[in-house]
Amino acid sequence: MLIDKSSHILVLKGGESAERQVSLESGKYVEKALDEIGYKVSSLDCRGDFVTKIISTKPDLCFNALHGPGGEDGKIQRILEECNIPYTHSGINSSEVAMNKAISKNIFNRNKLLTPNFKLIDIEEIKTFEFYYPVVIKPIGQGSSLGVYTIHGESDRINFLNDLSCWDFGEKVIIEEYIRGRELTCAVIDNKPSMVMEIKTKNNFYDYNSKYCEGGSTHITPAPISELIYSQTRKMTIKSHNLIGCRGITRADFIFGRSLNEKESLYILEVNTQPGMTKTSLVPELALKQGISYVDLVNLIIKDASCGR
Repeated sequence: MLIDKSSHILVLKGGESAERQVSLESGKYVEKALDEIGYKVSSLDCRGDFVTKIISTKPDLCFNALHGPGGEDGKIQRILEECNIPYTHSGINSSEVAMNKAISKNIFNRNKLLTPNFKLIDIEEIKTFEFYYPVVIKPIGQGSSLGVYTIHGESDRINFLNDLSCWDFGEKVIIEEYIRGRELTCAVIDNKPSMVMEIKTKNNFYDYNSKYCEGGSTHITPAPISELIYSQTRKMTIKSHNLIGCRGITRADFIFGRSLNEKESLYILEVNTQPGMTKTSLVPELALKQGISYVDLVNLIIKDASCGR
């Protein structure tokens, strides 16, 4: 579609998911960038009867700054398709697939992209599940590491079971083998893989606080890994992006390490179709490393907006 300074862009943010605050932050910075470029900008907190508000606003396109269920699982994408309103990021099917960790990991396995072994179970079954330590428990449809637990022994298992009384992350989880190693990430920007970043944190893994609290983690770009693993990470990033059918920017997360009794290998964990756009987010940082400012990154995303994604 033709986008110029007269285009009215509606930033969708907030919503009802557990990632609401992250989305509000992303939306705030996106709005500021769009305003700086010179577009006509408005924003909408997607709560209540927000669909009616989208329609009445009559935007030329929507910048999807939502995170979590409702925003990156195909639901808002389906609404915008039905309203014939162009939007950013991935479409219905690719959003559904990427958000569901079990489905996306099955796609990785079928296409020979190494991913940690896992089992899909109902959350109620986990109370009687026989654990083999160490493992990682993940909701199948959450982002920002919400609801993720690393279980290294019986005390961790008991703490997790105690937390189930306030569990609010869906009815199904995956129990995934724990890979001890280095956390890597790589983005797809303008249909090409970015530089590879290593993420270091003092916590057991790159959790919510590590992601969104200033100083919560250290990012090293380019990642100090061998040329072979660096190249492999970039190839797996673009391959996973294409296999799922993603559009716009995405970010793939990896562990380079070893499981029990296995050699050191590169494992893909997931593809994120709605990467954060906050001041501590990884994709804007990766973009800047290759000379793309935050404002230019937002403009790249906008220029790719369409229906039928």
